[in-house]
Amino acid sequence: FWSGITPLRHGNSPTLQSSVIVIGYPIGGENISVTAGVVSRIEIQQYSHGASELLGVQIDAAINSGNSGGPALNSKYECVGIAFQSLKTHDSENI
Repeated sequence: FWSGITPLRHGNSPTLQSSVIVIGYPIGGENISVTAGVVSRIEIQQYSHGASELLGVQIDAAINSGNSGGPALNSKYECVGIAFQSLKTHDSENI
């Protein structure tokens, strides 16, 4: 199964307005999901599943439940992040 697979290369942290692609398997689907967007905010944020603060990058691409752990890629298909958290409130989207 794993023969012939090339691992993703790591890229530099994205910058504001840079393009990103997010890949994952959202809940309710059996096929891979690919969404694209741009970086709209970069800041240190509280991680919701632990007592730590991490560099958070907000993007405007749709990140659906189940995409956690999927790579965020730059235009060179280098891994620049991991989809791991979203903010679900009545007054926010794509955070």
